[in-house]
Amino acid sequence: MRLQSTPEIEQVIRSGFVSILANAIDEAALNGSGSSSQPTGILKTSGIGSVAGGTNGLAPTLDHVIDLKKAVSIDNADTANAAYVTNAKVEAVLSKLKDGNSAYHLSPYAGEIGKQQIASRRFEVSNAIPSNLSKGSGSNLSAILYGNFRDLYVGMWGTLEILVDPYTDFAKGTTGVRAIQSIDISVAHAESFAAMKDAIAAS
Repeated sequence: MRLQSTPEIEQVIRSGFVSILANAIDEAALNGSGSSSQPTGILKTSGIGSVAGGTNGLAPTLDHVIDLKKAVSIDNADTANAAYVTNAKVEAVLSKLKDGNSAYHLSPYAGEIGKQQIASRRFEVSNAIPSNLSKGSGSNLSAILYGNFRDLYVGMWGTLEILVDPYTDFAKGTTGVRAIQSIDISVAHAESFAAMKDAIAAS
């Protein structure tokens, strides 16, 4: 591609790096381990609220969703801008929940991404939310996170650096490219978040 394509390929490569870095920042903010130079994400932050499903996990219900909101509300940390975040597997489970009139609690007709709501709060999907958790004999469990994301601080230093190395593999005629973005993550108030970490969702 480098040898034969038009100059626009550089922008395609740059856009690809930006997407990869954005996903990495998402992962660090939501579920960062806090070790090996990775920031501590919300799910690993001590003191956030907790909602339990069952001894070995449980399929998520609307009651669990409401209890997550309650866990934040009783600490006076709930706001109209708060949101739910979970992975695509749990989204599929919650999307099938209906009320007594067979109306979906999570509307499949909400339109564009970012417009969905459940329990009167915004609902987002990110596969940075883990689906490989375990509890008791349960495995491959997922998390559901709720909170006021204005209390999640993402510090970024400098600008995105894209460094080109034409020398290391010079003999092979290839060019190495590396993208670097320095960041850190901090949860300002643990009370602003709550999680269910034992949701059963089909693969």
